[in-house]
Amino acid sequence: MAVYGRSRTRSPRASGLKSQLIIDQLHPLVLLVYFILMISFSMCFNHPYFLCGQLIVIIAVNWVAKNQQKTVSTLQGALLMMVLIVIMNPIINNHGTHVMMTVGGTLITAEAVVYGFLMATALAVLLLIFVTYNQHMTNHKFLALFGGIAPQLTLLTMMTMRFFPLFIRRLRDITAVQRTRGIQMATGRLKNRAQAGMHLLAILLTNTLTEALQTADSMTARGFGVQKRSTYRRYQMTHRDYGLLMALISGGLFAFWCASRGNGQLIVYPTLGTLRLTRRDWVCLSVILLIDGLPLLLEGWEYLWWQLHR
Repeated sequence: MAVYGRSRTRSPRASGLKSQLIIDQLHPLVLLVYFILMISFSMCFNHPYFLCGQLIVIIAVNWVAKNQQKTVSTLQGALLMMVLIVIMNPIINNHGTHVMMTVGGTLITAEAVVYGFLMATALAVLLLIFVTYNQHMTNHKFLALFGGIAPQLTLLTMMTMRFFPLFIRRLRDITAVQRTRGIQMATGRLKNRAQAGMHLLAILLTNTLTEALQTADSMTARGFGVQKRSTYRRYQMTHRDYGLLMALISGGLFAFWCASRGNGQLIVYPTLGTLRLTRRDWVCLSVILLIDGLPLLLEGWEYLWWQLHR
């Protein structure tokens, strides 16, 4: 029986199956460290060059993973929130020394505008990181990673993470079916639309509770919670996994050391600092972008390897 990542194969591409990135073949522990580093970088470094570089690389990663639709929809959904942050922060917070204008007696400072832009960009980066996480860190990988340590907590976490997308998908399906019966919330008087919404909600809750009872009966029949269960290890660490894990940890430690030295930080208050980067800043930025762009590097290396060995 084949084990994921055991040998260099090109089965997803050569056999005509669904396309799969090389990063999907890595051990879940490597993926977990990768995403933890990505989230940490977006919160530890606030320099515009760092945030914009991360944003571009993460968009490219999702684009290569053929996740364009979710990426575009996430950016569209976050755009309004980002604009509100950029507009509201200078109005609420008027700290700073560089006054740009005065609106109704409120000082609009360059520091507040820049800080709002940095917060909005960091928000976009985090949202896209979670889009990437949902694409590559599947429930099976999460269960394989933590199932042996805390099986009940892992199962509960998986069910919780699965609940909201399933809830929304069921509501969409119920709405489509009830629309054929003339029950819809898009048109009609306010009272009729409210009644239709309550009717859809009642069907949704009934369906959800019924399936929850069936799931509980099924888990009871399979002996969940009776005694400690053994775990099947589907994923095994390979030499490539160990090498990438060491590279990620080393690069992450170097980046955090740079952050402790003040690299990658833009001083906003009380006076806006300079955007100029030092040599160590550029090195730190390169390391961060290389770590964030790990899927791109793996795909590029795999492409070159197959081109040279055809």
